[in-house]
Formats: sequence, C-alpha cells, structure tokens
Amino acid sequence: MSSKSVHYVAGVAVGAVVAYTAQGLFTSWQLALIVLGCLWGSSAPDWMEISGWTWWGRRYSLIPHREITHWLLGWVLCTAYVVMRARESGDFYWYIGMGFCIGALVHVLMDALTPMGVPLLLPFRTGRRGR
Repeated sequence: MSSKSVHYVAGVAVGAVVAYTAQGLFTSWQLALIVLGCLWGSSAPDWMEISGWTWWGRRYSLIPHREITHWLLGWVLCTAYVVMRARESGDFYWYIGMGFCIGALVHVLMDALTPMGVPLLLPFRTGRRGR
C-alpha cells in the first residue's frame, strides 16, 4: 500500500519531471504553478473521499474508498481536458489544475499497482483483484 508521504514524494518528483520536460512550452511561473498543482493533487484521490474517524475509532468515508475518486479513466479524461483548456486560455488556475490532475493521475496509477487495485473503466466497480 502506498503511504501518504510516498504520494507526496511522487507528486514532487512528477512535478519536477513535468517542469524539466516542458521548459520550452511554458513560462517559469506557469511551470511553478504546475509543480504546485502536482504536489496538491498527489494526495487528492484520498482526501476527496471526505473521510474521518468516529470517536470510538472506526473509519468512515462519505465516498467509498477507491471507487470514483480513484477512477483511472475519469482522471485521464479530466487531465486531457484541463491540459487543453490551459493551452487555450492561459489563465493561471488552469495551470494549477493541470498539475493537480497530473498529480492525482500518478496517485491512481501508484494505487493501481497495489493488491486492492483501482477501477479502470467503470467508476463504481471496486476493481479489486481476485474477485
């Protein structure tokens, strides 16, 4: 299982790789926003579940773990859309969104390698291996 700190490290690493490989495509401030978005998005599929703990120690979640927030196809489509919008408009928030989606996509890809897996095509299938 990937820990929260591993996801953050992966977000920083992916942000650095994107910044390095896209130097000629974006300005330095746009690259900085993309890296910031990658860091923020690297943990997004987990915190988007809106989870917490009861006072007696049981975990709860408003959105079931590793369902729609870990949907691989959804993050791929979202990333493609945001990248397209960032290239068209040039507004700063699209660059943060681009990094956010890239970071979240890397998070989902990392979780796909675990035994629990992630849903690939349908957002509400559990995607668990061995079932």
